Amino acid sequence: MMKKLLGVLGLMGMILFGNAQEKKEKDLTLNWYGFVRNEIFVDSYKGLDAAHEVFYLVPLYVGQDANGEDINEQASSNLSALASRLGVKVNGPEIFGAKTSGTIEFDFGGIIKTEPTLFRIRHANMVFDWTKSRLMVGQSWHPFWGGGAYPTVASLNTGSPFQAFNRSPQIRYDVKAGYWTVSGAAVYENQYTSKCFEAGNYSTPTQAQRNGVMPELVWSAEYNYNGLTLGAGAQIKRIKPRMTITGTDGTFKADEFLISSGFMAYLKHQSSRFHITAKGYYGQNMTHLTMLGGYGVATRDLATGAETYTNYSNYTTLLNMVYGKKWQLGMTLGYGQNLGTDAALYDDGSGKGVVAGTLTNVQDLARVAPHVALNVSKLRVVAEYEMTNANYGVGDFDFSDGLYADKHLTTNHRFIVMMTYVF
Repeated sequence: MMKKLLGVLGLMGMILFGNAQEKKEKDLTLNWYGFVRNEIFVDSYKGLDAAHEVFYLVPLYVGQDANGEDINEQASSNLSALASRLGVKVNGPEIFGAKTSGTIEFDFGGIIKTEPTLFRIRHANMVFDWTKSRLMVGQSWHPFWGGGAYPTVASLNTGSPFQAFNRSPQIRYDVKAGYWTVSGAAVYENQYTSKCFEAGNYSTPTQAQRNGVMPELVWSAEYNYNGLTLGAGAQIKRIKPRMTITGTDGTFKADEFLISSGFMAYLKHQSSRFHITAKGYYGQNMTHLTMLGGYGVATRDLATGAETYTNYSNYTTLLNMVYGKKWQLGMTLGYGQNLGTDAALYDDGSGKGVVAGTLTNVQDLARVAPHVALNVSKLRVVAEYEMTNANYGVGDFDFSDGLYADKHLTTNHRFIVMMTYVF
């Protein structure tokens, strides 16, 4: 660990030295940016989360004890600085008639089980900016992030799973026409991935998408005028859920793919003291966007093991309102629902179908999150209460749509105070 830390410090020293040297060049400038962020929070229900519970999605129901009490309904708390961030933007010379720039940004959220904080790439991209078009190559926000139309909250989840959260390698081309920007992107997966079956013999989480060969294709359009932003988008992706299949006749190479699609729309209006953001998503198997859903086996040949698949469809809606400048009051409301599978699921005798994804047994979910914030110069302090409900399917499983006969309500109450110093 010490060697890794010394290596990172040495690299930063070389970059800083290089920054001093490069500033002598008139056509190349480096600008450092980032923030130090600390947050302390208390939860009432263990959840599906990431980054040592800093990034909380939904309460995670794992069953009840002998007294009928939820096992995961217990309090926990933490203080963390791993969301602190460091980045550098390079503005370079004109190339091919375009202004050029590059961005590299890190945080400490590259967590593995044995290390609480590890350096991780958030953004690493280069941009060619012409008068009426723009080409970006590298890792950046997924187009379904929605540009500047995302909720203002204290929590690191930034509204997930009601809001898409994904940074991925991509090639994106924007065309500007008046107040409109129309975009097309080819996106590959990195940290945020589509789910595959554990028995698929995949060595890495991104292999299901890479073996689908085709990148995720995303089209979007955004209108900006006088504080009003309107946007919409559509995406399609193809994955290969398994490498091999096994039946009574033996094991064979799998050749079945799954195609999924999704849609989003948003509105944002911003004035000097008030802004409101409304957003909605509808789609199939959108787990790579840090949203709930997935897919399941629709048919299976017992002799060869050959399968076909069907998507779960989900939708979410989100409303965020913030008023004030130095002192701010805000509110976020979210709701989402599992609409079930497009086709009937195969009954393998387990009673629940063969499914892959993120909490396909959640039937619906909701969130209410008011906050108050203080902004003084480079300092921002936010106190927020976030209540997230998730209704889990229980009882009889319906193979015709992948849903359940009854629901079990789980609720997490999160109290968070977040302090950020921006530089």
